[in-house]
Amino acid sequence: MAKRLQARRLDGIDCNPWVEFVKLASEEADVVNLGQGFPDFSPPEFALEAFQHAVSGDFMLNQYTKAFGYPPLTKILASFFGKLLGQEIDPLKNVLVTVGAYGALFTAFQALVDEGDEVIIIEPFFDCYEPMTLMAGGRPVFVPLKPSPTQKGEPDSSSNWQLDPTELASKFTSRTKAFILNTPNNPLGKVFSREELELVASLCRQYDVVCITDEVYQWLVFDGFQHISIASLPGMWERTLTIGSAGKTFSVTGWKRFQVLD
Repeated sequence: MAKRLQARRLDGIDCNPWVEFVKLASEEADVVNLGQGFPDFSPPEFALEAFQHAVSGDFMLNQYTKAFGYPPLTKILASFFGKLLGQEIDPLKNVLVTVGAYGALFTAFQALVDEGDEVIIIEPFFDCYEPMTLMAGGRPVFVPLKPSPTQKGEPDSSSNWQLDPTELASKFTSRTKAFILNTPNNPLGKVFSREELELVASLCRQYDVVCITDEVYQWLVFDGFQHISIASLPGMWERTLTIGSAGKTFSVTGWKRFQVLD
């Protein structure tokens, strides 16, 4: 084409580590790709039976559903996560089912981030946060996890990587629109403590910032750690947007609250 084909908002974000990992792993027969899930076993029998029923039973099960999700599913999600968060969740107004956590994240960034808005991202971070911020016209602002001041030598646990409170506070400005919180963290596996979450929550409230919290691994917490959703903290229900592949909740300040399931 004579005209520019790629949109300018894609400049600089065309590198995808997952594409590279798959290519590298496929070049060697004895290499296992641990970055993505490639099951070498069949789906469980109950899943196969449910699929067969959906495509061969009641033809009304083979129809377009509501854009926000299949009503019986959203009702169950609202009840389940409402109990976890101690909130009344309306399955018709506060629950949204998406096709994949990537889709939910992309929609969230596009819906919330305006050109020039700043989005704070904790390092290290999952690869899609930065490009999605850029595609929405926002500016990524990075704050690193650092070894605990009391740690001697190299950190021997993900919990020994911490946010510096002073440095974290310095990243918040009047231009900050969103804060990205991934707990448990990918790739470190760090589970943020209540004290750390309270620090983030206090800054989000002070600067009127939306907290987009990615909790796809909330059920995979080990070694005595406890996952706490920042949405359950005082004053955060209305300003937390949580996204995950196991059915997570998200909200926007002053807007409706949603439940996201990929």
